[in-house]
Amino acid sequence: MNQILSVEMNTNNTKKTKKQKTSSTIDIKKILIFFGIALIVIGLAFTIMNSINVSSDLNKNAGVEQTKADIVFENEPEDDETKITINHDKPITKLTYNWNGLEEINVSTYNRTSIVQTIPIPDGTNTLTIKVTDEIGSVTTIEKTFTKVQAEIKFSFTVSGKVLKIKAEDNTEMENITYLWNSDNSTKQVINVASDAENKKVIETEIEIPKGQNTLTVIATNKKGQSKTKTQEFEGVEIPKVQIQQDGNYLIITATDDNGIKLIEYTLNQQKYRIDLTTHDITYWNAIEGLTVTANSLGEFVKVEYRQLMNDKGENIIKLSVENKKNAIATFTGRCNNL
Repeated sequence: MNQILSVEMNTNNTKKTKKQKTSSTIDIKKILIFFGIALIVIGLAFTIMNSINVSSDLNKNAGVEQTKADIVFENEPEDDETKITINHDKPITKLTYNWNGLEEINVSTYNRTSIVQTIPIPDGTNTLTIKVTDEIGSVTTIEKTFTKVQAEIKFSFTVSGKVLKIKAEDNTEMENITYLWNSDNSTKQVINVASDAENKKVIETEIEIPKGQNTLTVIATNKKGQSKTKTQEFEGVEIPKVQIQQDGNYLIITATDDNGIKLIEYTLNQQKYRIDLTTHDITYWNAIEGLTVTANSLGEFVKVEYRQLMNDKGENIIKLSVENKKNAIATFTGRCNNL
């Protein structure tokens, strides 16, 4: 009997434990369901509130008059840039511009109602598009076509031996010219128009051509900031070497040049002399008394020596020029006494 009661009591306890566990599980599910429903309700509340705010903003903007920005361009036909002035009765939130429908450029607005912006004008004929957006999303678009004439700068080069004269001129005042040899920036030089120049539409300078074949790049810029570039090849040659010595009543004129001498001209006390070496061969010249000519393997006269008699007593003045086959010229002026 006692054993039967003991079994029955254990069975009852087990049943009670199962009921407690089941009850606990049901409570947890209820809690989870409650929180889930609460989250859904909160989400719906936020969505509804946001919709109400958006609707309110739309209604607010719908009641605001949509006005356009006032855009004014200021420039002269020959200007390199245009100044735009934008005025609006609402804060400007975005400003962009582009040329010919290409890449847009953004300009900071800082929500101002008045903006002044300077825009460079490219060469040729181009269309500028301006877009202005205000705080309510209203957009003002305007287009304007500009024609900018390129600089009409003209160059001229004059070579005398190894000296090069550069000249640049325009129909407006010039600012400067910049030149460099063989794309070497270490040779770059800038020549400005002289402040006291009578004609500031022209700028000139003389430079020495480096020996050998060289490429010269010249950039000329006018007062408007327009520039033009010219590139040209020049060969730099050494000028002939000249030496004059006196031997009694004779002057010994010696000229040497590896490029070949073609012409010697000189004046001695108003008497002019000319030796054109292109007219005869070496045999002819060496047959002349007092004249000695030396040629290289190519038949070029690389050395000429001549003994010139001074007929006048006292001071004699000689003016001499020697030109080689590269058109480089050496000059000499001197005085000597014939006792």
